[in-house]
Amino acid sequence: MHSLLRRSVSAVFVLAVLLYVLQVFTPLRLTTDGVAYLSLADLAATQGFPALAHTEFQFPKGYPAFVFVLMKVGIFSSASMVLVNLICFAVGVALSFRTLLALGFERFQAVMACVLTVLSFAAVKHITQGMSDFLFFALAATACWFMTLQSRLKWLAILPCVACALEVRFIGLALLFPLAAMTWSSAKKRPVALARTGLVVAGLMIAGVWAGRHYVLKNFQILRLGGLAQFLGRNVIAHFQDFGEMMLNVPASKLPVWAYGVTLLVGIIAIVCFWTGIVVLWRRSPWCAAYMAGYCCLILPWPYTDPRFWLPAMPFVLLTLYAGASAVLKASFKTALEGVPKLAVVAYCILFCGLGFAALGYSTWLTFSGPKFPDRYGDRLLRTTYLTGCSAPGADVNLPALNLLRRYEWHCRDRQ
Repeated sequence: MHSLLRRSVSAVFVLAVLLYVLQVFTPLRLTTDGVAYLSLADLAATQGFPALAHTEFQFPKGYPAFVFVLMKVGIFSSASMVLVNLICFAVGVALSFRTLLALGFERFQAVMACVLTVLSFAAVKHITQGMSDFLFFALAATACWFMTLQSRLKWLAILPCVACALEVRFIGLALLFPLAAMTWSSAKKRPVALARTGLVVAGLMIAGVWAGRHYVLKNFQILRLGGLAQFLGRNVIAHFQDFGEMMLNVPASKLPVWAYGVTLLVGIIAIVCFWTGIVVLWRRSPWCAAYMAGYCCLILPWPYTDPRFWLPAMPFVLLTLYAGASAVLKASFKTALEGVPKLAVVAYCILFCGLGFAALGYSTWLTFSGPKFPDRYGDRLLRTTYLTGCSAPGADVNLPALNLLRRYEWHCRDRQ
């Protein structure tokens, strides 16, 4: 990279890190899923760890088990939760960068993919929430990095990381695809080694499906109730929106109504480039192509939209999109273009980063909102709960959320 570009990227990264660190001072930001995760961990902390195992739960229980440890040690709060998310995010991005270099991607491409991941609005939005995304990101990136090493001892780290990732997120099953691709080339001529690998992958797959069985059952229920046509239509629209928001780096909810069609159009183009990129990368990096194909197989059948689903693999997603866009442009313009022009890439990255900093600025504004936080945060469904906060319970409050605020929100504890 040229020195000016290198300095610019470094400045962007340092500024982003500083703004992220400020989020440690945020009040406890709760969402529906976050309340479910933290409430299960709190139940285990108050009633004992067996309560975690015996309670029916819609998500894998790895993240509540992790939070349970923080609660039992006595260090869990809104501040420590954000700090842990930041550490996991840093590990995920750093090891994704190392993995991309090991797979043969250019350093400039790997750097920009990681910088865009850091400034993705999905990362900014969820870094302050008690969700499983960043713990999974760290586990998945660690497993991926170990897969690129040559030492035989790497299996001592790969298998525990993959097993833990499966217990944290159902999408951890996607790690089995690059794992299979990695071992196939070396094991295909050795039947015993191939059989062992097959048994390990099958065992991990069974464990992952069991951990995420509620997802599978819910998907079948949606399919049965709505029919195949409605199910497919809902999936297609949801993931066009995913990719549109991810590429524009703006949630559709923050755009005017007329812009929704633009978001879907961008999503359609992005998905075409993404699938093209998987095909292109199969010749260059079967490992990366297998990972992205596995991710698609697990996320695309899920009829809900949220770009955070792609966040733990976003550096790989962005470079797959780039590879696909380059191939599409090269095929469309024959020899006139060898890929995406660098000027267009730089312009897009500047716009993307600008929107990411706007999201960070908005999040920082929320963090230091003080007493106005309940009126500014989210869709205001929990406004009454936040206003009740440390005072006597009122009407129309979310009791599980109120319990979490009273036990773990350090702003409340300071006022008690």
